[in-house]
Amino acid sequence: MFLNAHMDDIPPTDHALKMRPWFVATLFLNIAIVVGKFIISDWWGAISLLCVVLMGVLVLQHEHGISGQNAFFYSVMAMISGIFDVISCMLYFQHSKFAPFQSNAPSMVILAQVIFILSPIALFISAAISYNIFSDMVSHEEELLLGMGGNGGMQQQPFPDFGAAQQQQQQRQQGQGDRPFQQFQGQGYRLSS
Repeated sequence: MFLNAHMDDIPPTDHALKMRPWFVATLFLNIAIVVGKFIISDWWGAISLLCVVLMGVLVLQHEHGISGQNAFFYSVMAMISGIFDVISCMLYFQHSKFAPFQSNAPSMVILAQVIFILSPIALFISAAISYNIFSDMVSHEEELLLGMGGNGGMQQQPFPDFGAAQQQQQQRQQGQGDRPFQQFQGQGYRLSS
């Protein structure tokens, strides 16, 4: 797959438009997690996740309703942020006084545990949906460029016959083989003079 400069010029596919509500749902879930991170005083985690959500909003800000190029960038950002959230979750549980969902733990601790577990899961799901949208749009664009798309207006070009081209080249070389090699006889010039 490739990331084309004119990726944003193509309209989204039907599949991408069907995935748009699911992507929006994951953005709302991530916004709820941002609020939860502010509540549990995970300031840096909340700010970094808010930046990821803002990139997700850019995926939706396009004249056709969804941007394939921004979907790719969002999926990369969400995946990286999800990896950092997994590390953050492991560190939280490693240094916590309470076991996961311990019955005598305060409600703020239970909320923090839920947020630390839910955050990377939501980011990975959101990244997968976003990459799915991007991947579908790229494959649709490739079909259009190859002329295989039904509504692309192009006809499929036949592949060149490399065997015939190779035979023609051999015939030309055989025709030139009759003449002896002749060295260059002209005058040389330098570019600097």
